[in-house]
Amino acid sequence: MKFILHNLRMIGSRLHSNGWVLAELFLVFIVMWFLCDSLGCLKYTFYRPLGYNIDHVYRLNTIISGPTSDTTLTNADRYLRALQKLEQEPSVEAAALCYWSLPMSGNNSNNSLAAQDTIWVNGRIINTTGGYIDVFRMSDDPQRPFAKMPAGWNKVMLSQATVDRFKKRMSAFSLDTPLSKPGDTTSVVVQAGTIGAFRTYRYGSDAGWYFYRLDENLLKTQFADEWAEIVFRVKPAADGPDYRAKFIREIAPRLDVDDLFVADAVPYTEQQLEFEVMNGDTDKVNSQTIVVLFLLVNVFLGLIGTFWFRTRRRRSEIALRLAMGSTKNQVFRLLAGEGLLLLALVMLPAMIVCYNIGVAEFTIGRTELIATWPVKWSFVRFLLGSLGAWLLIALMVIVGIWFPARQAMNIQPAEALHEE
Repeated sequence: MKFILHNLRMIGSRLHSNGWVLAELFLVFIVMWFLCDSLGCLKYTFYRPLGYNIDHVYRLNTIISGPTSDTTLTNADRYLRALQKLEQEPSVEAAALCYWSLPMSGNNSNNSLAAQDTIWVNGRIINTTGGYIDVFRMSDDPQRPFAKMPAGWNKVMLSQATVDRFKKRMSAFSLDTPLSKPGDTTSVVVQAGTIGAFRTYRYGSDAGWYFYRLDENLLKTQFADEWAEIVFRVKPAADGPDYRAKFIREIAPRLDVDDLFVADAVPYTEQQLEFEVMNGDTDKVNSQTIVVLFLLVNVFLGLIGTFWFRTRRRRSEIALRLAMGSTKNQVFRLLAGEGLLLLALVMLPAMIVCYNIGVAEFTIGRTELIATWPVKWSFVRFLLGSLGAWLLIALMVIVGIWFPARQAMNIQPAEALHEE
């Protein structure tokens, strides 16, 4: 307590010069909080689990061209036969055929379902065969697996995000709640289960999807002439750097059906990177990271320079304290304590400003100042950003004091006093 009171008296005795330091620390804390919050949300969004797995997953590139030997075959027939052949390959763990339904893909189909005819929730429609969940290792209910859900348009599985959106608007919503399609109040869509929470992609929010399972009959009657997409998961023991070349050389020719040819098997990680580039996220993240690092370096150098200059001007005081019997460690603790106390004096008012910026941003503005990434605003998020800002600024203060103080302490007290 005496140490704090002594530092407060020292700060008060230099109120004119310390006033500028306090103002600088106040502004630096607000800027640093914004940088820590922005960078922290970016990294959290990027690294938190996707909810599905794309390792060892490949997407077939197929071509339908040239003369056909069987004019009775539809596109659905060709894709279905290719899928059946692919599922029998020893290296393949699971495979699925789908329409406009792949994650991290620009091909989407959206629609709405309603509960009680009035509560509508829009979501992406997933039309796929039963192996889709196994290919991407999504989480479904073992008691209600997607692969065993009856095919058709009157049975659906909702992703957890879709369930949450229904519950937000209808507290009594459950798995037994019947759903209806737009403009059709007579037919009922029954929920067959729930798919565990997952995100659309690394920079996306939780996905609101509706899953419909396709069987052979639906494929041939509803998607006869459509272009389909086939994805498959390779057994980890069979996958490797040369698997793609081996697949094209040995397996792809066995999958050809009439005038449908397999041109390539693209690792899904490549599609992920391509999607992020096309979506602009890669450039956005790179730009934001550069800006954040640039500001951090400038704040770091500016704050260190302030305390460096401030400490060098007090060489005579340091020399006098050493001459009066203080140890070097005692002098350093006194200077560092004074710097950290200056930071503590501005921390609370700066945190109040930061919190109000966050509240205003999420309740009024929504101008993407700090709402860039889909991380829910909360008091915990605010505290984590404040803690990060305090630690970084405290480190800058210590570094800005330590170097010049160490140089000042190496000089003989009599020489420093003589220079003064």
